[in-house]
Amino acid sequence: MQEVNVALLGFGNVGRAFVRYMLQSDRGTGVHIRVCAVADVTGATFLGSSEELAELLESGKTIGQHFPERDLQDVPTFLRSLRSHGIRVLVECMPTDIGSGQPALTFLRAALAEKIHVVTVDKGPLVHGWSELTELSRRAGVRLAYSGTTGVRPPSRLKDCRVLQIQGILNGTTNYVLSEMQERSIDFHRALAKARELGIAEPDPSLDIEGWDTSCKILILANAWMNAGANLADVYRTGIGQETEPLIESARDMGHRVRLVGSARLYQKRVRVTVAPKIVDPESPFYAVSGTSKAAIFTTEEQGEILVPAQSGRDAIAQVMVGDVHFVTTGQFP
Repeated sequence: MQEVNVALLGFGNVGRAFVRYMLQSDRGTGVHIRVCAVADVTGATFLGSSEELAELLESGKTIGQHFPERDLQDVPTFLRSLRSHGIRVLVECMPTDIGSGQPALTFLRAALAEKIHVVTVDKGPLVHGWSELTELSRRAGVRLAYSGTTGVRPPSRLKDCRVLQIQGILNGTTNYVLSEMQERSIDFHRALAKARELGIAEPDPSLDIEGWDTSCKILILANAWMNAGANLADVYRTGIGQETEPLIESARDMGHRVRLVGSARLYQKRVRVTVAPKIVDPESPFYAVSGTSKAAIFTTEEQGEILVPAQSGRDAIAQVMVGDVHFVTTGQFP
């Protein structure tokens, strides 16, 4: 089994879920991941053992709080030190800033410049720096993996295909709210309140409900698989809310359902990227995608439609992150 030394940048809910998932077992991937260094906004440090990592995880504290007497590094210094500590992979899961992609965008630039493979679940840097980051990784001869930023992992057989269209239910929160509205015949506000109670929706769910999260995900997919060259400002975006209720009623009368769909398609020689509630009929693969589940359809010139299902939740994200570490290390997904 190949052992991979990893540095973790970001130690919030997602970072902790990754560590917890990774510590449980090697999950049959053929790669044993060792988190040898951790960093967050309070500082960065190298770890002496997996026991030290487990203690940090269980403490629930920030890096600075857990190591008050340790001489912590700042993140730029930390990144420059990784290779000298035998670390070749950075896993980045800082809070997303879709407005600028910072400070993570600067940190990913620095890591790639140091010839460090990067795994990220942070949409902001890819929304604002896709072309730059992919070119930096190419020039440095390292890999950039980002499956956790898109909601779904495109299958490897897409690699040699020309993708003509991508459609996806890419946000578990909005899909849950819409599912509750339709399956239980309740209004938007009651469905959202239930999602909050269950921890599915954030206390401030605006990025999900207003369609920003889906916009970022479909934009990254469009740039990665269709060479869209698009920016977030190019995405035509409509979220969900109380105003979606009449659309749901119309769909119900026809035996159809409503889903929030991100779409990227060729139109007049350019890729048009949109997010909006769509009515889907019982023949659509999206009709049965309910609750927090997600799915995407890649329409290709060579293979027609390829359906990719996915799940939401921290364990699902952690599993994707482990798969991405396997990819940057071996060149293949497990």
